[in-house]
Amino acid sequence: MTATFDWAEFERVLHDGVVRSVESAMADHPGERLYAAVLDHVYREEDGLIALPQLGINSVEALAREPEDVREQLRWSAPDWDRYLDDWLSPGPAEQWERALTALACAGTTRHWQRTFERYLGAVVRVCRRARTTLRTSGVTDREFVVLLLDDEHHESLIKRVLSKAEVRRHFPELDERTAALAQLAALPPAERARSLAGLLGTFDGPVGSEEAEAALRDLGPAAIPALVDLLGSGRAWQAAKLLADIGRRDDQVIDALRAALGRADAQHWVAVALSRLGRLDLVLAATLPASVVAGAVAGPYTSFRDHSVVAPPLDYGPLAEVIERSPAYLSALEARLAPGTSYCEITADEVDAAVLGLSSPHAVIRRHAVSVLGRRQLGKKVGRRVLPVLCRTMRDDQDASVRRLAILSLLYWRRDSRHLADLVREALGDPDAKVREAAKYWLREQALER
Repeated sequence: MTATFDWAEFERVLHDGVVRSVESAMADHPGERLYAAVLDHVYREEDGLIALPQLGINSVEALAREPEDVREQLRWSAPDWDRYLDDWLSPGPAEQWERALTALACAGTTRHWQRTFERYLGAVVRVCRRARTTLRTSGVTDREFVVLLLDDEHHESLIKRVLSKAEVRRHFPELDERTAALAQLAALPPAERARSLAGLLGTFDGPVGSEEAEAALRDLGPAAIPALVDLLGSGRAWQAAKLLADIGRRDDQVIDALRAALGRADAQHWVAVALSRLGRLDLVLAATLPASVVAGAVAGPYTSFRDHSVVAPPLDYGPLAEVIERSPAYLSALEARLAPGTSYCEITADEVDAAVLGLSSPHAVIRRHAVSVLGRRQLGKKVGRRVLPVLCRTMRDDQDASVRRLAILSLLYWRRDSRHLADLVREALGDPDAKVREAAKYWLREQALER
């Protein structure tokens, strides 16, 4: 492992580790028939750490010892197996490979990180195939034994990259069922497809579940609106309201239906947030609603739910500032809803001006949000050249200690692009607030710039 990452050697080390672990499992349980080794828990932080997977190994006999009603659930759930290893590679070399892989991924842009991670997955896919062949040809396992890479985000695609079509059908029949069900839905006229998908919301036991139905309805756009409006009168009203906001159509049909649904106690929060996200916060403020519902609606456009929008409305702190100034009784509830650590929206490069303007707001809750959403290296180097000096001024000059602390953390999220600002961050070691000083120490430690 040098400055040039040796992918071939990396694959060899992983291959040998899988083979050695399976051989050890066979030696420990000579009378049992192994059916799978699974590499999973591929932990990663975008633009940061890429970890090596855990390794699970299971036998037909071990699965048969489980209660019958959970066997299928546990068949491919490696963390629930008796043999689930985080030390299947020697700790020293494993940590070295992890550090080298992460350093390679973090040596460029966020797109470079993504490409490196994709190459990493491809390497582990090849490890699975080669390890299976090695174990079968050496007689350690039989032809039915498989080596898999499982990951929640890339579940289906990775399975299909490792196994043949016949093996996918045999071991994961639900994937074929899902493909067939999606094809049937796609063949329906849009209005009928929307009704069918709406009926799948809240279901989790069929080939197409609630999450996929949500995504498909969102993709249908305006064609899904009549089915979703009808759903506002059901127990899935909250989900319908969220999807109507995601689609973003602000016509009278949608607004009138949402306003009528504000009276549903079981969906009131989501309906109010939907109206706010669609630019009709005035209807929420005019209604008689619990303070928590109003605060949730006011905060809604600034949370991560905004990121689900087909086209998100531009960042605008005006409505939030207006509520704070006209109805200060909501301030404490809004500060709780928009507290640091809650899920904020992600902004685009086109919204940077609005976020920078937010840093001059007299309201700390707005400045906390603005300084946080500017901590995103995915905005690109051009944006970084503008944003980094602004974050430094905020770190030094903002009257609110929590805003100064968040400015330091946002600088950290720019990673290598902000390293040249180390001397300015060191100045924060003299900040009067202990949490700001600790954030500065953390920044220097994470950037490996401690003196």
